Amino acid sequence: MRLMFFIISVFFVITGVSQESISYYKATTDHQNISELKEIEFSTIEDTNLGTDNGIYWFKIDAIDLPRSILELQTSHVKEASLYDVNGQKIGQMDATRYPSFFIINKIVEYPLYLKADFPLEAHFPIQILDENTFAKKDKKNFLGIGFFYGTALALLLATLIFLLTTQNKQFLFYGILIAAVCISIMTRDNILYFFNAKPSIISSIELLGHFLVGLCATGYVFRYLRIKNNKKLIESIFVIISSISFISLCIYWITNTHWSFLVTDFTTVLSVVLLWSFTLYNSKNTKYLLIMIAIYTLDIIVLTDAFLLHGLGKSFFDFSSLQLSIVSLVNFTLIALALIFSFRRIQGKTVIMKHQIKMHLERLSQLSTYKNVQDSNDQYIESLIHQFELENIEIKVLDGISKGLTNERIATKHNLSVEKLKTVTSNLYQKLGIESDQEATGLFT
Repeated sequence: MRLMFFIISVFFVITGVSQESISYYKATTDHQNISELKEIEFSTIEDTNLGTDNGIYWFKIDAIDLPRSILELQTSHVKEASLYDVNGQKIGQMDATRYPSFFIINKIVEYPLYLKADFPLEAHFPIQILDENTFAKKDKKNFLGIGFFYGTALALLLATLIFLLTTQNKQFLFYGILIAAVCISIMTRDNILYFFNAKPSIISSIELLGHFLVGLCATGYVFRYLRIKNNKKLIESIFVIISSISFISLCIYWITNTHWSFLVTDFTTVLSVVLLWSFTLYNSKNTKYLLIMIAIYTLDIIVLTDAFLLHGLGKSFFDFSSLQLSIVSLVNFTLIALALIFSFRRIQGKTVIMKHQIKMHLERLSQLSTYKNVQDSNDQYIESLIHQFELENIEIKVLDGISKGLTNERIATKHNLSVEKLKTVTSNLYQKLGIESDQEATGLFT
C-alpha cells in the first residue's frame, strides 16, 4: 500500500518548490520600459496556463530569499525571454539549459525583478526559483529519466525494425512510425532541442509534425488493417477528409505560426485516434479482453486529449509534465511491445498453416491440368475446391498465375482484366491470405 502511494505521489507531484512572490501583467505593446512597469498594477498568478490568451507578458518578482538562485521558465512554447532588475539592468540567460534560465545573485541585483516573455502559442508560464544545488540535482534526475525513456523507445524501435524485416508485415511499420511520432512530441515537450540552441519556432513546428504523424498513423491503419464490413468507403472518406484538414492546418502553421492552426491540427489528430479506437473496439466486441481494451483506450484518449489539445486551450485537467507523459508513453510502449510479440508468434503460426494449406490447394489445382485452361473449367467446381479459403473464382485464377510466376501484365491479359481491376483483386486476395506482397506470395509456393 505504501509503495502504491509512493508511485502515485511521484506521478502526480511535479518536482520543484512553490513560486516566490510573483505577479504578472499582459503587455499591450512590445516597447514598454522598466519605468513604465513601475506604474502598472500587476495581477496575482492564480493559473499558470491561460491558454489562448497568448502574447507578451511581464512578470514581477518582488524578492527572492536565496542569496544565489536560478529562475527557470519551464515552458517549451516561449519565443523570447529576458530578465531585468528594477534599474533596467539586464540579467543574461544561462547557456546549455533545457528551459530559459537566469542565474541571480542578490548582491548585484536590486528588486523587484521583471521577466519579459513572449508566448506565441498558449500562455503557459510555470516559473521555478531554485538554489544552485537543488537545480543541479533536479537536472540530473530529469536527464536520467530522459535517458531511460529514449533508451527504451530506441530499443523498441529496433525490435520493431527486426520484426518488420523478419515477417515482412507492414503492420510493424505503423507501430514504428507511431512510436517515433510520440517520441518527437515528447522530445519537443521536454525542450531537448532548446538545449542545442534550436529556435523556438523550429521546436514548435517539429512538435506539431509529431502530432500530425500520430493522426496519419491512425488513418493509414484504417486503410491497411482495420476490417470494416459496413460503410467502409464512407469511413475511409471521413478519415481522408480529417487527415487532409490536419495536413492543411499543419502547413498553415509552418507558414504563419498562428495558434488556431496549431489547435486545428491537434484536434484532427485526436479525432482520428478516437475514431480509430472506436472502430477497433466495435470490431473486438466479442473478445474476452474487451474490458481491458476499453480501459487502456479510454486512458490513452484522456491523456492524448489533455496533452495535445486541452493544454493549448488552458483547460488541462491534469496539466501533465513531460516526465508524466513519458511515464504514460512507456506504459503504452510496453503494451505495444507485448502486442508485437503476440502478433509475431501468431503470424509465425499462421504462416506455417497457410503454407501447408496453399500447397494442398496447388496440388488440387494441378489436377485441373486435364482442362485446356483454368478459365475453361467450371466455376462452381473450382469454388468447391477452395471453399475453405473463401476465395472467388477470379482470385483463384490470379493465384494460379502468381504460383506460376507470371507477371501482372501477363495475368491481366490472360484473364481480360484492367490494371486497376487486377490490383483490386490482388489486394483482396492478399488480405484473405494474410500476406503483403508478390514476393511473400511467391515464397509460399516454393
